[in-house]
Amino acid sequence: MIEIELKEMQQIELNIFKEFVKICEKYHLRYYMDGGTLLGACWFQGFIPWDDDIDLKMPRPDYEKFLQLQSELPEYLTIERPSKEKCDYLFAKLIDNRTLLIEEKNGVEKHTGVYVDIFPMDGHPDDEEECKEHLRIMQKLNGLFHSSLEDFQNMRSSKRFLSRIKGTIYYFMSKLDKNYRWRLFEKLETCAKRYEFDKCTYVGMTIEGNPQKERFHRSWLDETVLLPFEDAKFVAPSGYDEHLTIFYGDYMHLPKILPDHYHKVYWK
Repeated sequence: MIEIELKEMQQIELNIFKEFVKICEKYHLRYYMDGGTLLGACWFQGFIPWDDDIDLKMPRPDYEKFLQLQSELPEYLTIERPSKEKCDYLFAKLIDNRTLLIEEKNGVEKHTGVYVDIFPMDGHPDDEEECKEHLRIMQKLNGLFHSSLEDFQNMRSSKRFLSRIKGTIYYFMSKLDKNYRWRLFEKLETCAKRYEFDKCTYVGMTIEGNPQKERFHRSWLDETVLLPFEDAKFVAPSGYDEHLTIFYGDYMHLPKILPDHYHKVYWK
């Protein structure tokens, strides 16, 4: 197999992104650049030089429609979403299946291909206290899901006695129920979809990440702008400056953001 270096990996991801956008434009689906991809558009009009992925968000209704459009994509691209058989993450990935990406995390080696992450966005309750409780529940479920990926090792080795007890209980529950992680995912999705995106004043990504900082006024998303990214322009929310400021602070002073993926990538 031929190893793929970072610059070539970025070009593969850019190609995936462009194919994704073709589908979105054809079916009038909403999407937005996010995270390091949006920061890269602001700083470099493209990839942050050391970044190794593309992050996109879609309102839940558009996200669900996109998941049904596998037949519209080139044969070498696959929409991968959580399933009972494979539930290692909480969102969809669009994968170039001509490639092999070997990632090691928490001592476990995972095989996939070069991908673009696609995150769903859901509504937030208008009532402030209700919203705090909703996001608290989402974060708790999210924490359990991610702890399950490493067999609750951090909890089981905690200095706090109660955490060790909980971690041990969760560990045995997950071993007794082979669909434990899938059930957590279903609870997360059910909770996330409780508030409809297009009926809420505030929206954001609640199933993953930091939902308190991912809270948008929906008007920021109803209007969009096109920002240069490499050799094209892609959609960003009109309120991207406010969002990035909330999330990163003074984001135009380049912080040291390093990739959190550790992998080897090859052409098959």
